[in-house]
Amino acid sequence: MSGTITLTAAMRANLLSLQNTANELSTTQLALSTGNKVNSALDNPVNYFASQALNNRASALSSLLDGMGQAIQTLQATNQGITSITSLVHQLTSIANTATSDLHNTTTVNTLETAGASGMSSATVADLTCNTAGVTGGDSITLKDGSNQAVTFTIATGENLQQLVDAINSVTGFNASILYGDGTTQSSSAVTNGSPSGGTMLVGDAYLNITSSDGNTITVTAASGSGGTTKILGELGLNASSVQVTTGGSDAADVTSYANVIAQINQMVTDSNYQGNNLIDGKGNNLTVQVNESSTNPIVVNNVDLTATGLGLDTTAHNSWATATDIQTSITQINAALTTLQTKATGFANSLSLIQNRQDFTTNIINTLQNGASQLVIADKNQEGANMLALQTQQQLGIEALSLSSQANQSVLRLFA
Repeated sequence: MSGTITLTAAMRANLLSLQNTANELSTTQLALSTGNKVNSALDNPVNYFASQALNNRASALSSLLDGMGQAIQTLQATNQGITSITSLVHQLTSIANTATSDLHNTTTVNTLETAGASGMSSATVADLTCNTAGVTGGDSITLKDGSNQAVTFTIATGENLQQLVDAINSVTGFNASILYGDGTTQSSSAVTNGSPSGGTMLVGDAYLNITSSDGNTITVTAASGSGGTTKILGELGLNASSVQVTTGGSDAADVTSYANVIAQINQMVTDSNYQGNNLIDGKGNNLTVQVNESSTNPIVVNNVDLTATGLGLDTTAHNSWATATDIQTSITQINAALTTLQTKATGFANSLSLIQNRQDFTTNIINTLQNGASQLVIADKNQEGANMLALQTQQQLGIEALSLSSQANQSVLRLFA
């Protein structure tokens, strides 16, 4: 037969109070140890699941920040590439300007030893008639400038080359000068009208150069004298008719420099990639940046072609920069390329700003979500500490109250003592 323990109503009330206090102390101790006032759905289902939802969204957005960061690095690599390409295109401008200064217009000359004849010695320069087998006093040449009237020049005995040059220059329509050999070759490739053979301008020799001030062809209509036409012209180093000879032209080094810079532009485009992403190679590989957990309305940065061809630049100097017009064609292309680079750089800068703005927003919204989640479940340690102190005091008071409640039964025991 089981026994029955009888407790007074006061004792049962005190005992129940102590049990409730112990439960509350356990809950408060858990809150202080974990830092959360809601540790499971049993504590507060509404707050618990709301906090979980906020934390899940914050986690999803956090995973997008890495993609945004890498996209920003890709655009920064692109910007560095465009900056360097722009510098190279400016270098093309400098090369083209140098080529312009190097360029000389084609002039019509009446021989620069294009027939390969020897130049005049210093003795002949001092006295054209010193070689009686060539020119003698009284010999003459008649020059005709296109359809203009022919002009005859008679060479006096003892006349020097400079006097003949002065006489020719005194007549409107002709320009004469003395060239001194420097060892270079006047090749037929420099001749644009006629095909004389090339000849080396010998060091120390002098050469008579006659040009037409209006660009007309000069002809020797007569060369009379004891030496005969052939010997007179040979002594003076003149052909019977002028040929058009290019006395200048762009330096080959300028054309080579242009091609080298173009090659570097294309290489710079190839190297302007980040983790395999290249936005300026013209291959159509666009950059897509996801900005929310639903993958809707992503930021798309379109690929562009900033190679030399994409910029509209000739891969080699236009027509080898044979004329000023050719150089100007290249300069026009270069200016257009600079405008294109500026436009594309602005577009990429706008995309970069947009992604950075979205990155800042995402970081802030993640902080907001995490703070909101914390407010739903995190315990106020000051409050929980105060609760702990109050519950411990209450527990001590309950124990004292239970002790007092049992004193009535203890008085009955004393009656049997």
